[in-house]
Amino acid sequence: MEHRRGGSVTISPSLTPKSSEKWGRDLRSNENGSSSKHDKEKGVNVQVLLRCRPLSEDELRVNTPAVISCNELRREVTAIQNIANKQIDRTFAFDKVFGPTSQQKDLFDLAVSPVVNEVLEGYNCTIFAYGQTGTGKTYTMEGGGKKMKDGELPSDAGVIPRAVQQIFDILESQNADYNMKVTFLELYNEEITDLLAMEESKLSDDKSKKPIALMEDGKGLCL
Repeated sequence: MEHRRGGSVTISPSLTPKSSEKWGRDLRSNENGSSSKHDKEKGVNVQVLLRCRPLSEDELRVNTPAVISCNELRREVTAIQNIANKQIDRTFAFDKVFGPTSQQKDLFDLAVSPVVNEVLEGYNCTIFAYGQTGTGKTYTMEGGGKKMKDGELPSDAGVIPRAVQQIFDILESQNADYNMKVTFLELYNEEITDLLAMEESKLSDDKSKKPIALMEDGKGLCL
């Protein structure tokens, strides 16, 4: 969902979702960007969004050059490389692009909120952030750590708290009778751990944390 801006970064052509001109035109015709139901109707069920973080204070202090240029309107990102004193620019197309000045609320409203609505309509949807260490995945998904004030989310709240709030707001506005179950899992070294397990079952020794078994039914893998 995001890539590092500044410093040494590698952008692989495999990250470019544009496998054909027709495929690219179909994606660009979808103004809502993240509507997985709409995508299914067009045969597209995976979308790739890129968010580019701004340079950090340390990077600015040492005059780290910007090596990424974002064009949100065209949904393109250009990687700027100097090889053998020659500047080589490579441009990659994505379903949506959020530049370094993008705000948490804007990203959620444009890219995530439509998906949350479809979850409440009964569709199975997944949103995950992928990127190098330090690219801002935790900030995008969780936020900057500010606390709620008067029941309102802080401006830096990430995808997870905003999605949870949207779900409850919609259900309460419908006076719905609902039951919500939440899991919080850690995937590390190919092992899945339940982070909401009782504290007494999580001792200081990592080996004591019993991984969750993966089982397979007729529809595929499940926990």
